[in-house]
Amino acid sequence: MATGALLLASAVWGWTFVLVKDALREVGPLGFLALRFALASLLAAPLLLRQPEARSRSSWRWGAILGLALFGGYFFQTWGLVHTTVQKSGLITGLSVVLVPLLAWVFGRRPARRAWLGVALGGSGVALLSLGGGDLAGGSLLGDLLTVVCAISFALHLVLVDRYAKAGDPRTLLVSQVGLVAVISLAGAAVGGEQVALTLSAQVWVAVAVTGALATTGAFALVLWAGRRISASRMAVVLATEPMFASLFGWWLLGEALLPVQGVGAALVMAGILTQLFPSARR
Repeated sequence: MATGALLLASAVWGWTFVLVKDALREVGPLGFLALRFALASLLAAPLLLRQPEARSRSSWRWGAILGLALFGGYFFQTWGLVHTTVQKSGLITGLSVVLVPLLAWVFGRRPARRAWLGVALGGSGVALLSLGGGDLAGGSLLGDLLTVVCAISFALHLVLVDRYAKAGDPRTLLVSQVGLVAVISLAGAAVGGEQVALTLSAQVWVAVAVTGALATTGAFALVLWAGRRISASRMAVVLATEPMFASLFGWWLLGEALLPVQGVGAALVMAGILTQLFPSARR
C-alpha cells in the first residue's frame, strides 16, 4: 500500500513536467510558481489549526531555510523547462539523488565511494544529454544548465530536511516552506513584470491545480504517510522512478524522443542514481 502511494506521487511529479512545460507558453516561471504555491499554501494551512507545535519559532525558522532551498529547486527547474525538454528536465532533476552525499559532506558526513561513482556516471550522462543533439530532442544548453542548478538546490533541500525534519514539527515545516516559496515567487513576478492574473487560460489553471493540490500538498502528504510505514531506503528507490515517469509522459503527451546518444546519457544518469540507492536498500 505504501509503495503504491509513493509510485502514485512519483507518477504525478513526472506528469507535472508536461503540464508546466505547456503552461509556460503563457505565463512566466515566477508567475506560475506564485500561483502554484499560493494554492498549496492555502491547502496546507489548515494543518496548523489547533496544533500547539505550530507556535515553535525554531520550526518556522527551519522551515524558512528549507523554503529557500525549495524555491531554488523549483525556480531553476521551471525556468529550465522554458529552454529544454520534459524528458531531459526530469532526468537531470533526478541527479539530486546523486548529489546528496556530496552536499552532506559540507555538514561533516564523508561520502562513500559509490557517491563518486554516481557523480561520474550522472555527470557523463548529463553531458551526453546536453551535447548529443539539437532541435526538439536536444533542447538548449542553457535549459540543461539551469536544470543542473535545480538538481543542486533539491539536493541541498534533501540534506537540510534530514537535518531539521526530526527536530521540527512536520506540519509547520511544510506550511512555512510552501508559504515562503509563494511569497518569494509573487514578489519576483511583480518585480519582473510577469503576469499573475485570473484571466489565464483553462490550461494554465489546470496545471496550477494539479501541481499545487496534487503534486505539492497531496504528494507530500502521501510521502509523509508512507514514510511511517516503509524504510527510507525503499522510499528512495521508489521515488527515483520520477525521471522515468517524466520521460514516459514527455514521449506520450508531447512526442519528445531522445536521440541515440542522448538515450545513452539517460541510461548513465539512471545508473548514477541507482548506485546511491540499491546498496542502501540491502542494509
